[in-house]
Amino acid sequence: MSFVTVKDSEQKLSAVSGADISNRPRAARVWLLTNAPSPYQSELFSAISQRDDVELEVRFMLAGSPAGRAASRHYRSIVMRSLFPRFLREELHFHPRAVWESAFASHDLFVLSGLYTSLTFLACTFILRLQGKPWVVWFERPHPGRNKFARWSLKSVIQNPMRILFHGIHQGILRSASRVLCIGSAALDAYKSMGVPTQRLDMLPYCCDLDRYREVPATEIESVRERHCLSGQTVFLFSGQMIDRKGVDTALDAFASIANERRDIALILLGNGPLRSQYEASVPQSLRSQVHFVGHVPQSELPAYFLAADVFVFPSRHDGWGVVVNEACAARLPVITTRQTGAAYDLVIDGQNGFILDCDDMAGFASAMQHFLDHPEDRATFGKRSRERVELFSPSIGAERFLASVSKATQL
Repeated sequence: MSFVTVKDSEQKLSAVSGADISNRPRAARVWLLTNAPSPYQSELFSAISQRDDVELEVRFMLAGSPAGRAASRHYRSIVMRSLFPRFLREELHFHPRAVWESAFASHDLFVLSGLYTSLTFLACTFILRLQGKPWVVWFERPHPGRNKFARWSLKSVIQNPMRILFHGIHQGILRSASRVLCIGSAALDAYKSMGVPTQRLDMLPYCCDLDRYREVPATEIESVRERHCLSGQTVFLFSGQMIDRKGVDTALDAFASIANERRDIALILLGNGPLRSQYEASVPQSLRSQVHFVGHVPQSELPAYFLAADVFVFPSRHDGWGVVVNEACAARLPVITTRQTGAAYDLVIDGQNGFILDCDDMAGFASAMQHFLDHPEDRATFGKRSRERVELFSPSIGAERFLASVSKATQL
């Protein structure tokens, strides 16, 4: 299906001139439900909204961060009100507007993303199935443990019924959706292994604005290095939440194992979280001048921090994708990450622009970090390849992928 926008001005011109534009195909009207506005999603949504062949309307179930809300102003979106108090778990929030629009809005396609166990998500899928409307889901790679049930124990007897229920809900959604948009090739392989036919799978990874990492003044980069006394040091960078899942402890332990005998290396950690104070306390006194916990960094300042680093380290224990890998590649950094990070399968080629290891492999991370100290020439070579890889994951290419998926889904 081909979609081209019919502008109001063209309709007025037609009325005056008598020109017949009744046969001109219109833009595809797409309704998209997701959790909360985030800067990286907003960059993709903005690129989609700039096209003439699609009209995107986004509905958010949560307000999200100030940066995400600010970014969402560049496309048509609404943060919906929940029927229930905010202090309840996300799964228990219910948004009547989303259900109403699922039932009565006349869009060409409905896209559901985010928390599939939420009341709003489930109600929308029920309505769309009942009415036979075309709808697709946009999912990350599922956590491997979600479909595995623990051996018998009192705890498993209590937990397994809920796991079985969520597994059944997930399978039902995958069977019923017109298509499944997979956030990366790892997600595509996972859903294929779960029985979704290949012809119903499309790949739509997360992306980020690559130009932000090309247009950073040298003075801003130097300012970062001066602020943290990084002159003459090889800088390893981590960016993410200070939570157990991100593997910050692995990065700290690996760095400590190679830093004891040298003072020409540093570790920068961006991000906040509940475990930050615990991680800070775990750093040996002798290394505290080389380990810098920066905390939250505004989106506008992130490129300078990435470009001030030499190697990106991301030892996540599970990430369905991990947009920080996009950002590292955009900044021409070698990437050391895990097989449990979805983006690694599309953005990192082991031994060419980084290294892919198992999570919790502290010795492996230390060895990979040591590699770039022993072979400093590889930093630029690996970084150049990183930039080449991520060029295929720009918002404009993401918008092309999105439209292709819309066209397939609306032809079913």
